[in-house]
Amino acid sequence: MYFEGVKKFDIEKEVSDLDKLYAHFKKGGKEKLKEHIDLVYSYFLKICLEKNLDYVFFYLEKSFFNSSDKVAIDLWKELIINAVYMHDIGKVNEQFQLFKMKNEKFNNIDTLIVNSKHSMLSACIYFDYYLERVKKVEKSSSSTIILFLTLNSYIISKHHGTLQNFAEFREKFLDAFYDYKENSGLYRSYNREIKEKSESFFQKIYNNVEKVMLDFEKEDKWKSIEVYIYSKLLFSLLTTSDFYATSEYSSGKKINYIGTIKDVNKYYSIYKNSEIYQKIQLHKEFLNGNGKRVFKDNDINKLRTEMFLEAEQNLEKSIDENIFYLEAPTGAGKTNTSINLAFKLLEKCKNLNKIFYIFPFNTLVEQTKKSLEDIFEDNEAIKSEIAVINSITPIMTVDEEEDNKEINNKELHKKIDYDKSLLNRQFFHYPIVLTTHVNLFTHLFGNSRESVFPIAQLANSVVILDEIQSYRNSLWKEIIIFLKKYAAVLNIKIIIMSATLPRLDKLTDSDENFVQLITNRGMYFENSLFKDRVKLDFSLLNEKNPLNKIKEKIINISKNSDKNILIEFINKNTAMEFFKTLIEVNKQENLERELMLINGDDSKAERNKIINKVKKEKNIILVATQVIEAGVDIDMDIGFKDISILDAEEQFLGRINRSCKKTGCIVYFFNLDEASYVYRNDHRKEKNKTLINENIRKMLLNKDFTKFYDLVMEEIEKDLNKENDRNINEFKEEMIFKLDFHEIEKRMQLIEDDDKEYEVFLSRNIKIYDDKVLDGHKVWEEYKELLKDNSFEYAEKQVKLSIVNEKMNYFIYRIKDISISYNDMAGNIYYIKNGEKYFVDDKFDRSKLDKSETIGCDIL
Repeated sequence: MYFEGVKKFDIEKEVSDLDKLYAHFKKGGKEKLKEHIDLVYSYFLKICLEKNLDYVFFYLEKSFFNSSDKVAIDLWKELIINAVYMHDIGKVNEQFQLFKMKNEKFNNIDTLIVNSKHSMLSACIYFDYYLERVKKVEKSSSSTIILFLTLNSYIISKHHGTLQNFAEFREKFLDAFYDYKENSGLYRSYNREIKEKSESFFQKIYNNVEKVMLDFEKEDKWKSIEVYIYSKLLFSLLTTSDFYATSEYSSGKKINYIGTIKDVNKYYSIYKNSEIYQKIQLHKEFLNGNGKRVFKDNDINKLRTEMFLEAEQNLEKSIDENIFYLEAPTGAGKTNTSINLAFKLLEKCKNLNKIFYIFPFNTLVEQTKKSLEDIFEDNEAIKSEIAVINSITPIMTVDEEEDNKEINNKELHKKIDYDKSLLNRQFFHYPIVLTTHVNLFTHLFGNSRESVFPIAQLANSVVILDEIQSYRNSLWKEIIIFLKKYAAVLNIKIIIMSATLPRLDKLTDSDENFVQLITNRGMYFENSLFKDRVKLDFSLLNEKNPLNKIKEKIINISKNSDKNILIEFINKNTAMEFFKTLIEVNKQENLERELMLINGDDSKAERNKIINKVKKEKNIILVATQVIEAGVDIDMDIGFKDISILDAEEQFLGRINRSCKKTGCIVYFFNLDEASYVYRNDHRKEKNKTLINENIRKMLLNKDFTKFYDLVMEEIEKDLNKENDRNINEFKEEMIFKLDFHEIEKRMQLIEDDDKEYEVFLSRNIKIYDDKVLDGHKVWEEYKELLKDNSFEYAEKQVKLSIVNEKMNYFIYRIKDISISYNDMAGNIYYIKNGEKYFVDDKFDRSKLDKSETIGCDIL
């Protein structure tokens, strides 16, 4: 193990009266300081072992130090483990013992100046203790050691808080050293004296930090990001180990399971026995000259299978690389291919031990969860290891077995282990995790303890990023630079997949470590089964008021066929108004069509009900917004789409003739609402890059997305080199070099701050399933009672809130204006009774909220 034999701080030698010092207390007892510190350290070693972090630390060692400087490397290792071991040494603070631990042995101390904090004192003791050791390090490495000594001290000082601005720490650290010099009585149990540091001393320290970061940059462009990642990793390991130890002390339960894959064959063998995989292997044998033909030449499954095999073969050829592109047409089976690639990576790379699936939308999360559950349908144990982590899915509960005394201890009954259930969710203790892009970015760039907890879990993982083009493209360059560094440092294998895949490596200095899994792109994209399955019609783009023409075409199609029609609008209000128009048309023209509307306001149950109906039945007209573009597995016949950006047009085409088995399928594009509000700061929305431009139409017809993205990336590079606050060099020098964690987090926000939105709860009865109806008023009362009930332990309350929150989501809508009246309020949610009156044909009509009459409020 990497830290084997590394010397720990000798707490028994350096601290007097150690037996009288405590770290935590609970009803019925107190935990001694040394017991806590030892337990934290044991969890640190456990995480390093379980997550195979040796590779990560070897990579960082090689990156930061010359291999010949063994003294510096040994000291660096010691600094790391003792940042963990000494993180609570500041609890020797006598006022902490008196006021926080109620330690009666310190009743006689001077309390004129109250300072019971321990984190900054821990940082000062740690820094002061190791400063003398720097003198023994070779000059070539001493500056680097000082960087990590100071940085580790900062992380210790923040282990109960949030990483913010490292440079601002200088003044706080200086003040802390002065305070502890003046009040040495606070830490009399520590056998050394903390030496005062001057302002000029710390100025030199921080000049040194910036110099080292600049020197790293001269060695390797963007190498300074590795220091940022090191900081996040150490913060994650320290806070996680501390949390585990505190949890064990509080609950009395050891944390033995952190959700790693120890034997991929447990999963892969089941997958290989699936019908789809078996057919793929038969076709592989046929291609190799053995066995019988499995697919006809015009069978789409033949193309899907050959794409699957090509991706697998190219992955195995480049197994040592970190970032892989999987570009394939919509309907080509990317999900199935990516599942195989993930298992293949774990099979070939023995140090990998977890899979993350990352999606832009919850619909894709749910869809892939179902695909995985179908694979493992007969294995409940494995299905319980696949977790969805997002804002709308309840926390997966874990049962504990305990003796039931009422039945003579002979039988066992199930009881939920709330502590373990919450801990699993907070720390991603699942072998396979499905979550969203927003969640991933919160962990990669967030700086609170809770945000950073999963960083250690990401190490040695396979991360599959789906629909990466949905990220705002003003961040594409920063995203790919950071992803490349995260992959290298933490040994993450990243598969980026989409039907419209931007080659983001073109925004870096080199395409090294980027592998195209589909090299024979034309074989799939130019095959008529994909390319010609839908005819494109641009004639409506010339219409100033296209809605009348669309209405005429819908009437004509409806009177002459039972084909399913899909109409997508950019604007939610436009979609609602056209939906209401079609209701009247349906009556007047006796079309006898079933009309449906799907948008972002729909609950999961409503969305699933619509999708299932569309998949099974004909004679349907579905009005939609952009939620239909990705992650909705439907197969329509005719489409109409308000143009926006090229990626969205291709995603929409993927909802038409998805099976490639139909004839006469066509999509009409029209131009109605401006896309600029939805796609703010997106270069793709500019008119010369939309279907208004004849050249862009040709790119869509020919599926030439590479040429399109070259235009977009050229604009991105221009923007990032302008002299403004988005300048890429300014970002590096003012934020990354200075380790301004707060500003980096702001810069890397995946979703820009919108105008403020309010959450309203529209109470009504909703049919969830054939035999289940949710009563909105009862759900609201349940939520309020749970909020007010303080009898639950924290973990139990959080689990129960996650369960009721899933039901709450059926009734909650987000609006811009809260000038409407309301009946009740809990937290930041406004309750409105009689919510049914704000709906048309079971669909939320925002315009009706403006007609609400004033009513009294009973605020919780």
